[in-house]
Amino acid sequence: MKNFYYFISLFGLLFIVACGDDNSTNVSPIDVPEATIDGSTFDVLQGYENAADGFTTLKPGNLNDPIYIQDGQLVGGSYHFAADNASRLDGMAAQPGENSWTATAAIVESKCYWVRHTSSLLYTYLKLRIAYIEGNNVGVEYIIDSTEERDPTAENANANLPVEGQAFVTDYSVPHLNSENTYVEHTVDYNNTQMLNYALEWNAEKRHAAWIAFSFDDVTKQNTTGRNEEWTTDPLVPEGTCPTEADHKSDGFDKGHLCASNDRKFSAEANEQTYYYSNMSPMMSSFNGGFWASFEILVQDWGRSEAFDKMYVTKGGTLDQLLVSFTGTRNGNDGVLPKTDENGLTIRGLACPKYYFIAVLAQKGNDFYAIGFWMEHRDDYGYEYDEFAPSDVMKKYALSIDELEKNTGLDFFCNLPDTVEDEVESAWSEADWAW
Repeated sequence: MKNFYYFISLFGLLFIVACGDDNSTNVSPIDVPEATIDGSTFDVLQGYENAADGFTTLKPGNLNDPIYIQDGQLVGGSYHFAADNASRLDGMAAQPGENSWTATAAIVESKCYWVRHTSSLLYTYLKLRIAYIEGNNVGVEYIIDSTEERDPTAENANANLPVEGQAFVTDYSVPHLNSENTYVEHTVDYNNTQMLNYALEWNAEKRHAAWIAFSFDDVTKQNTTGRNEEWTTDPLVPEGTCPTEADHKSDGFDKGHLCASNDRKFSAEANEQTYYYSNMSPMMSSFNGGFWASFEILVQDWGRSEAFDKMYVTKGGTLDQLLVSFTGTRNGNDGVLPKTDENGLTIRGLACPKYYFIAVLAQKGNDFYAIGFWMEHRDDYGYEYDEFAPSDVMKKYALSIDELEKNTGLDFFCNLPDTVEDEVESAWSEADWAW
């Protein structure tokens, strides 16, 4: 029966061409099976057998977020799927309950799915059917069924509570605070307005930041000033706990920025604050200048692009997982072989993380997108200063925010409404980001 409909579709398209209709489409005749509900749309997704042989995305209706094929399944960072037992769109049951939604959908011919797209203000529901599978191509039939408004002020059980004197503690970039650490906000005055430059949480016992957080917006993404290069003690961390130059001297490690100097180029004062010793972590030279720098540059490119209205970033190193009893394979930039003791401390007594991480939340209108990066602290990645990892390598270190939270024990983007946070953190989509 399917071949009969393909034949009818082919005959119809040939008739249109013969009549000289200038409105004919570029859709292949084999891609136009029978519609199973009035008003539906057909499209073709490539990438079922091998994405390298062809990769396409689907953006239903006026939605800006894509659905695409990954590892033989339908996925999409702002989409969830719920299977239906019907084989036609006009035979699908009512919308499923809240516990029925999953982040992926198996590609099975004639399988139907409810699809829910999520923005911060709106649910959009679709009916979707796998119409056929033909080699690397998957034909889909879909129709937008309904929309539902969401409450952007919904309960947020894990949000940071506003505190006098901490004006930015509810910023989306700031993770859920740990009361055992010291929360610090570094601000600057820009055009007579106090702005958050970056925040950090200081672990006085480890003498190292648990994380740093900042954002790129129309002001902070500007690249209008140079590097400061003048190291100084952070005046806002508990006295006597901030490292000094002597703690970093001749230890085989770089003073690796957490909030990079190039992250804060919108004012001279903002850049100066990135040279506080509280913003430093002992990093192996090739890691700092090559591998870690690759991810820093990628995130800066995203933050300074026009793709997003605002982007929130959290970075850090693992203080509960230190690099213990380590001896490097190569000297650092100071000519010294990097080493740590059985407690994960450098020869000058600084905590040296075993892993580093980056969490990114991007906002475009009412839509949010998130991605995490998790990488081991090593000196054998093969990248040197000004030699950066290509995108296909960096993608291997990407993961969802939920996974990153399991690795770090941190609660990222806690100030988002819970429903938005749960959805955006559950999966990451390669198509949401420019690589």
